[in-house]
Amino acid sequence: MKKLIIFLFFIAVCLFLYGKYLEPTQLEVKEYTLESEKLPIGFNGTKIVHFSDLLYKNNDDLEKLKKLVVLINEQNPDIIFFTGDLINKDISSDEAKIIEDELNKLNANLYKYAISGDKDNDKSIDILKNTNFIYLNNESSYLFNEDNNPILILGGNDLNEESLLKDENITYDFILTLIHKPDYYDQIKDLNSTFVFAGHSLGGEINVPFWGPLLKEEGFKKYNLEHYNLDNTDLYISNGIGTGKTTVRIFNKPSINVYRLISK
Repeated sequence: MKKLIIFLFFIAVCLFLYGKYLEPTQLEVKEYTLESEKLPIGFNGTKIVHFSDLLYKNNDDLEKLKKLVVLINEQNPDIIFFTGDLINKDISSDEAKIIEDELNKLNANLYKYAISGDKDNDKSIDILKNTNFIYLNNESSYLFNEDNNPILILGGNDLNEESLLKDENITYDFILTLIHKPDYYDQIKDLNSTFVFAGHSLGGEINVPFWGPLLKEEGFKKYNLEHYNLDNTDLYISNGIGTGKTTVRIFNKPSINVYRLISK
C-alpha cells in the first residue's frame, strides 16, 4: 500500500508539472468549416481566426503572446475575433505598451473585432482600441466584401434587439455574434445568430479522459465543450490561451480556432 501511495503521489506531481510548465506552451490550431445558405456570396471562402482569454499576467507571458501573434498571422486570416479576458489582473503602463506592440502586429485582410471579458478593465479595452480592433460594446457592425450583401457582426455581454443595426436600405440574414460567457447564449438565442463565438471556459482547464472538462463554473456550467448545434445556431467555444484559477492545463492545450465560411 505504501508503494502504491508513493507511486500515485509521483504521478500526481508529474501531471502537475506537465500541466503547469509544458502543456500551457503547446499552442495548437483547431480548424472548422462553417456552412450556411445565408452566407453572402462575397464571403464564400472567408477565413476567420478566433482567439480568447489571453489572461496576460506579467512579462513572463510575453513569449506566449509573441508565439500567438505569429501563429495567427500564419493562418492569413480575413477576419480576427477576440472574445474577451485580455488580462488576468491590473497591469502597468509598461506592460500595456508591450501588449499593444505585439497585438499591433496582428494582420487581418478585412477587420479585427473584439469584446471584453469579466476580467478586463478600462486599460485592456484601451489596448484593444489602440491596436485597430473594432471594439463592440453591446453593438453591431456591418461588414461588406465584394457586393452589397453584408454580414452583421454583433458583440457584447448585454445584448438585445436594440443592439442590432437597422437600416431600411440594408438587409442581412447572416449574423456572427461574439460573447464572452458561453452560457449567455440562452439569453440571446432570440437574436437568431447564424454562428456564435465565445470563450471564458478555458476548456475546463483540466480535461479528464472519458469525463470531459473538470471545471464547470459560472458562465460555462451548461456549455463547456467546443461546439454545440442549437436550433438554427451553432455555438463555438474557444479553449483560450492562458490559465485560470488552477494555473495548469492538463489534456487541454491552448488553442486558436480557424473557421472557413462556405456557402451551401
